[in-house]
Amino acid sequence: MRTRKLSITVFVLSLISLLISLKLFWNLGIFVDEHGFSPDIVNGGDFWLSMDWLRLLLLFLLCIVSGIDILKSKQKQEN
Repeated sequence: MRTRKLSITVFVLSLISLLISLKLFWNLGIFVDEHGFSPDIVNGGDFWLSMDWLRLLLLFLLCIVSGIDILKSKQKQEN
């Protein structure tokens, strides 16, 4: 039961982090569109823009993996 609560906590925290990062990335897109900049200029270069995309990907994968873990732990409890 304790590991299920931990899995749910990890999932909720990773989902919240993903939503915050998506909103910040969305706001970055609005800013660069309104001011005529490029996202790599605002982020400080191509490397940091790539790290922004990587962060979104890793948070998405963390949500997927933790969600699968919750489903697996639920199936184990039912058996």
